[in-house]
Amino acid sequence: MVKTIDKKSKEVRKRTVRIRFLDTHKFHEVDEVPETVQKGDFIVIETEKGEELVLVVGYAIPDKENPPPYKFLRKAGKKDIQIFDKHEKESEGALITCKKLAEKLGLKMNLLKAYIPLNRSKIMFYYVSEGRVDFRQLVRELAKRLKMRIEMRQVGVRDGVQMFGAVGVCGNECCCSLFMDRFDTVNVEMLEEQNLPPTPAKFTGVCGRLMCCLSFETENYEFRKNLPEIDSEVEIDGKVYRVKNFDFIREYVEFTDMEGSPLIVRFDQIENMNIKVLSVPQSACSDCTGCSMNNTEGEDEVKDEG
Repeated sequence: MVKTIDKKSKEVRKRTVRIRFLDTHKFHEVDEVPETVQKGDFIVIETEKGEELVLVVGYAIPDKENPPPYKFLRKAGKKDIQIFDKHEKESEGALITCKKLAEKLGLKMNLLKAYIPLNRSKIMFYYVSEGRVDFRQLVRELAKRLKMRIEMRQVGVRDGVQMFGAVGVCGNECCCSLFMDRFDTVNVEMLEEQNLPPTPAKFTGVCGRLMCCLSFETENYEFRKNLPEIDSEVEIDGKVYRVKNFDFIREYVEFTDMEGSPLIVRFDQIENMNIKVLSVPQSACSDCTGCSMNNTEGEDEVKDEG
């Protein structure tokens, strides 16, 4: 969002910027930010949590239909950063206290982080749990000790990795902590679609769920629905071929005739060819009565916290 400048009124140009929250490490946008704010600056915004210090990571295209729910307050000053650092140290002590109380009360929850906004409107505790947790007694005890409003926020395991960051099996920092602003559904069907071995353990991330990167190229494999199955027999121009392989990177299908001679056909040529399917291979799961491979992986039941 960029406003026109009027030299006479000295109106400040404003735009939409992309920001990163310092507690959850999630990304979002903020409108009406002065153009003098640059990438790498800290700004203070108003959210449902209170006044927050956030990092500007770049500029963004404004969404007029769904404007960001956050309000720009000011560019962060030295005092704002000092308050943030002070609250971070205070939060570390509060987290230790919360963990001890939760253990004493026998609560099955993995506490990740405590966070206090700049205006001290509340103190939030982020945690991961397999089920619902009755933390009413915990909140009462914390309120007595910390003398602040307490809020417990349950997040998913993928949110936890995003908060702290980690290195994936690829050797790079996990995508969620680098650039992802939302988690897409990832399931084992994506392994089959991408011609990967159906072994979820090999494609499990640090969080214990299927790796997010499996969903990045899903749209590239949509064309597979228009292709004959591998090992099926087809007729092309009166000659019988067997479908040997799909190459989604170079976008072609490899056929072989009965003598084993290869035929390479690009995806953009498939629709213009008269390919008649003669037979399809029998699926190894044709008599399946249900197994764990049909279960959806990587979906957090808990909604992401922004």
